[in-house]
Amino acid sequence: MYGHKPEPRCTVGPDGKLYVGVTSAMALVKQLLGEAPDSYGPPALAKVHAMEGTACHAACLDHMGWTFGWLPEYQVPAWRSEHGNERRWHNVLHAALTGFTEFVVKHEVEPLGIEQESFSSAYGLVGHLDLFCTLKRKGRRVKAVVDLKFVSALQASHRLQVRTYAKLDGFKEASIGLLYHADRNTGIWKVEEVDLTQGLDDVAAVANAARLYRWAEGKKR
Repeated sequence: MYGHKPEPRCTVGPDGKLYVGVTSAMALVKQLLGEAPDSYGPPALAKVHAMEGTACHAACLDHMGWTFGWLPEYQVPAWRSEHGNERRWHNVLHAALTGFTEFVVKHEVEPLGIEQESFSSAYGLVGHLDLFCTLKRKGRRVKAVVDLKFVSALQASHRLQVRTYAKLDGFKEASIGLLYHADRNTGIWKVEEVDLTQGLDDVAAVANAARLYRWAEGKKR
């Protein structure tokens, strides 16, 4: 099954070297920039809505895997009692899947990788991109890195994360980056294109954050 699996902070790559997860490096960058944590709604409900965001990822990516024959079956992510509202849970997942399916059909999306692991020997990073695919954009078919967001608002770090994923060795053929941003309550979605040729100094900063993590891990051994 796919879904929004947390990346490990550090992992040993196929070359025996230590790689740092993109999300871990990004967390440090967000902290240094003073950027607020991802917003899932009112603070009192942040934990519950974060659960919804994780489940929305799983529902959309698992359904895509099943639709394209990569998974033998599809199951709706199960409601957990700590969420507190089973009816809302199923409504949110239905809205998320409806919107994502519309996106897939409208842009003629065909997956090349779902939650695919990729490394960057140049940047010392490892990541699990939501979706690497081909799709139709502005009248032509292109390879794209796509990150799904079910948060209240997009932030600068989200764009930087897409640019960083595009630098991983397995995704270098992508010509565009996309942020798929959906409202969990309504399923209304929009796509924001991320220019992969911009912000390269910022990507280098993510690599520097990864170096700090590797240094810290080395001190523990």
